[in-house]
Amino acid sequence: MLALRPAREGFEVLMVRRAGRSAFMGGAYVFPGGAVDDVDRGPLAAAAVAGDDPGQRPWWAAGLRELAEEAGVLVTAPPPGTGSAERVAGRYGGELYGALVEAGLRLDGRRLAYLSNWVTPPGPPRRFDTRFFVVEVAPGTPAAADGREVTEAAWVTPASALERDGEGWYVPFPTRWHLDWLARHVTAGAAVAAARDQVSVPRVAPRVVREEGGIRVLLPGDPGFADAAPA
Repeated sequence: MLALRPAREGFEVLMVRRAGRSAFMGGAYVFPGGAVDDVDRGPLAAAAVAGDDPGQRPWWAAGLRELAEEAGVLVTAPPPGTGSAERVAGRYGGELYGALVEAGLRLDGRRLAYLSNWVTPPGPPRRFDTRFFVVEVAPGTPAAADGREVTEAAWVTPASALERDGEGWYVPFPTRWHLDWLARHVTAGAAVAAARDQVSVPRVAPRVVREEGGIRVLLPGDPGFADAAPA
């Protein structure tokens, strides 16, 4: 989930650092997110997530749930007051959905813009089919790492995040690609609008080639992409 917060100059994106013990990208700086769980497809999620597209709802639910669980950021309709936010803080999975319904809140899938769909290159035993959504939140929205799945949560400009990659931060290729995309937009609203105005959502399936000194990720259209074999 690319959560964007307007700033005095431009906007910031929320980045989290995955716990080092994580089996997937431990220690990496990424956007909040995770797998679509069974609870995201169930009746509790249907009651707790606003939006009229049943096919997209599990993805909206998972993205917004993970944003709330990992970083404490609630994107709801209506916006949560202090009391209702405290009632749902620290809840997970179905417990979070139940607490939202009790508080009269719904995670607002209608505010999400579907930006891209990335698929892990052939080769690794664990592969992922990931959807990236963009959402704008209010200026000054706080974020705090849950201390379980992520150990840090920081609002940074896309340019700053790119500068930190390799200088204390490890930013995976798909995350860096999305940061580059964000950096081409002046405001959070412009980025959300650009994602929403796409004729179709791109499905990106990178390929990885081994070279002397490391590996190189190729995207469709890059020289050598058609001939690239699994790394």
